[in-house]
Amino acid sequence: MGKRIPPELEEVLSTDGGYSLLIKGAPGTGKTMLALEILRESGANAVYITTRVSPQALYGQFPWLRECIEPENLIEATKLYVNLDAFPAVHSFPEVLYARLSKIKPATVVIDSWEAITSQMDAERRESLEATMIEAVSHNKTKLILVSERLETSPLDYMVDGIVTLRRITVDYRRARELEIEKLRGVRIDQHKYAFTLEGGRFQCFEPFKRRKVEKQRKVEIIPHSQTHLSTGIADLDKFIGGGFKRGSFNLINVSDGISTLGYQAIIAHIIINSIQQGTHCVCVPCCGWNEHRLRREILPFVREHDYYEYFTVFEIEGCSGARGAGEGEEERKRGHVKLLKGESIREDLSEFSEFIAGLEPPVMVIIGADTLEYPYQLRERGRVGEMVSLLSKLMVDMREVGNVCVFGVTPSLALRESLAYMSEVCIKLTVLDKSVVLYCERPDTKLYCLENVITDESLKIKLTAFV
Repeated sequence: MGKRIPPELEEVLSTDGGYSLLIKGAPGTGKTMLALEILRESGANAVYITTRVSPQALYGQFPWLRECIEPENLIEATKLYVNLDAFPAVHSFPEVLYARLSKIKPATVVIDSWEAITSQMDAERRESLEATMIEAVSHNKTKLILVSERLETSPLDYMVDGIVTLRRITVDYRRARELEIEKLRGVRIDQHKYAFTLEGGRFQCFEPFKRRKVEKQRKVEIIPHSQTHLSTGIADLDKFIGGGFKRGSFNLINVSDGISTLGYQAIIAHIIINSIQQGTHCVCVPCCGWNEHRLRREILPFVREHDYYEYFTVFEIEGCSGARGAGEGEEERKRGHVKLLKGESIREDLSEFSEFIAGLEPPVMVIIGADTLEYPYQLRERGRVGEMVSLLSKLMVDMREVGNVCVFGVTPSLALRESLAYMSEVCIKLTVLDKSVVLYCERPDTKLYCLENVITDESLKIKLTAFV
């Protein structure tokens, strides 16, 4: 599971002195969920002052609150506030609040929402109260969290030590959420924006996508193929696309530039590992910059060496970036594990590729980095794309008859992209949001998910978490 709150906010909570933080955002953006998560992180003596929901309703909606907030520390603001214009002799809100807090001596106080507290005050009285509260924070070494729906800049923005703003955004017409750190006095901001979700009734920010680290062997769970589908090796992804890749299908993974390429490589590695572990032949034309040597480093720690050479074959195209020359990788070629295509004739090379696949026991998992085909076969020249599509269509017919599966990796600028998208049954897209890799499907249509490498001492898996 990723971090619940950004590391910059964790650092704020760990400081010894007082700190004031303003959480801003429109209704429904997740402000209360973030405030509650901060209380959970802050430990003992956390106080939550609510103007929105009764304590009973909060405990009912968030049962985990009982673990971090005592019932006497969950306070209804309406029981503290009195209109002094009507009852001038009665103690004011801050006086009553200070009296309650002095008995508790809290480490962290959340007031949700600040507008509701100050709604009956004029501007002068409100600003005086804000200044008094900020001064008390510093004096008492308290962490004060104010929740606000006022998006425009106000005098309070200049008084507080930190401001974070939560927003609902869209990615290709699909809903996502984003947190922006506007300022944090005394704290270095390494990343000022984070994608986040409210999945499961909890606030969770998404960390930057982690590279796969294979410095030691780890376990990767086998996800069995079915009679109708070949598994991707990723349980969440299988569920979203209807059980995996349908036998006899062409499928597409559309990768944007940058970090999403790492997500693509992680998915492909899981597909290959899961296939090899089940004795399913896997044939791969690596994407640009990759070759058998790099794939071996990603795959071999998770499968038996004998199975790797028995069930995995790599086709490299001579002269393509990532492919090794005739003298390199000679041992793998002698073992039949690596095949070298000349890269001169589309028809001859694709025929050799197809004949090799036809000689394997089906089902075969075929993976092709389409960017590798672009340069050697000069697909941007007139007529070349049409020829390639025609040959791939024949390959698709042959594979469909025996139940093989093909997965293409493409980037937005490829000449083949639109044709391959039209031919594919599943179209997966990978993009980047605030250094996190986001996955969604256009076919079948799905919501957005954050793709994460979950790495422990014992295991490695890919998890997909929905944006909620």
